[in-house]
Amino acid sequence: MAKVAFMQLSSCWGCHQSLLDSHLTLLHVLPELEFVYWPAVVDFKMHHLEGYEDGSVDVGFLEGFIRTEGDLANAKLMRQKCKIIVAMGSCAVLGGCPGLANLYTIEELTQRKFLDTEFVDAGAKVPDQHVPKFMDAIPDLHTQVKVDVDLPGCPPKPGNIVGLIAHVLGAPDTKVDASKSMCDVCPLDNCLLDAGTLCYGPITAAGDPIGKLAAGYPVSGEFGLTKAIHEGNANKLFAKLTEKPLTKDEVSQTVTALMMTLSSVPLGYLVGKADPIRAVKLDPESIKMKTFNNKEIVDYTAEGYPEMVNHIIGASMANLKDNPDYDDSAKTVCSACERNVENKEVVRYKRDYEGFPDQDKCLLIQGYVCMGPITKGGCGATCPRANSPCLGCYGPAVNVDDYAAKAMSLFPSICRDSPENIKKFFSDPAGLFARFCVPTSTLGHKLEEK
Repeated sequence: MAKVAFMQLSSCWGCHQSLLDSHLTLLHVLPELEFVYWPAVVDFKMHHLEGYEDGSVDVGFLEGFIRTEGDLANAKLMRQKCKIIVAMGSCAVLGGCPGLANLYTIEELTQRKFLDTEFVDAGAKVPDQHVPKFMDAIPDLHTQVKVDVDLPGCPPKPGNIVGLIAHVLGAPDTKVDASKSMCDVCPLDNCLLDAGTLCYGPITAAGDPIGKLAAGYPVSGEFGLTKAIHEGNANKLFAKLTEKPLTKDEVSQTVTALMMTLSSVPLGYLVGKADPIRAVKLDPESIKMKTFNNKEIVDYTAEGYPEMVNHIIGASMANLKDNPDYDDSAKTVCSACERNVENKEVVRYKRDYEGFPDQDKCLLIQGYVCMGPITKGGCGATCPRANSPCLGCYGPAVNVDDYAAKAMSLFPSICRDSPENIKKFFSDPAGLFARFCVPTSTLGHKLEEK
């Protein structure tokens, strides 16, 4: 089992909620995880984490930002105890919305927060008992501890989190018999594939414990590939994958199965086109195809496994390649957005509350400030699909060196409104364009010469 720790720095807890929102997708990975520290969910104490040997925890997730000296100490403790550190969420990766506090000094912030606000009693003072000391500014986490993996998003997409956990698991320590398939040990009387349910049992190694299969949940490759497939059911699975496009839920299950069996990280901002799963969308021209049973599938080879395993993996990838519900992207948010762009000129910019956006047309062209063109993909254009502009929580796209500077260059240049009106509209450029990334941008934090 993989030892996993979650540390909550100063934060809103939303990233943990996103992980819990994975729901049934977690059923196959939870048995492989030993949570050694997760105080946001389980009643762990600091001494539990401190008691582990240095480097004995397989992976540690840091969520939130460093606002206090206590946060900094906790981040360093996690780095000391964990082999791999994952910065989870926009706050950890970029600085997050709270990073906008860096536009002010700590004296200005505490004055407003604790003394000048309309909701404090007379005689109030800045707390100084039993609380950690504030840092002068919110630092870039990466300058304080070594971070191995960035997992952006506010919050990160549940599938991204589960995919990363699946990759970290690698070869699970459970009892696995690659000389059998899950079909050989399946306790069900009626095959799920016969009922039309997608199940990767025919090519998945037999594992113990069987987990939720006994309760009727399909297999998602959680024990790796088998070297002895169930031929009859493998043919059924191949037919299922090639007869018609997978549903949205089946796409999610297929991506999970490929992640589990190929040990691939489905995060474009980590591996991009080098990941064989994402490559079918990101670089389709480079994908070599072949024909099997009169079906066109991706030509993929998993060395040392039966040829039918390769055919099923290839059929899975081919279905994802042309499936609109496979929307993960390592490009920009725009690359996953289905809205129509009739031209690339904005007449005038609008506030989000002005009017009701046309759900088929590009939000930016309608005048709504959508950060999609310069924001790293991976969320599947979640906000535009909900008729809301992208805010930029996944951070700068590839080749965007300074997010705020790029935005300040882009948005005025495509609008034909007067310079005066544009300047008036963007009255708070730092708050709008560097919403999630002040600590990691060239803005850094406010300085005052003494």
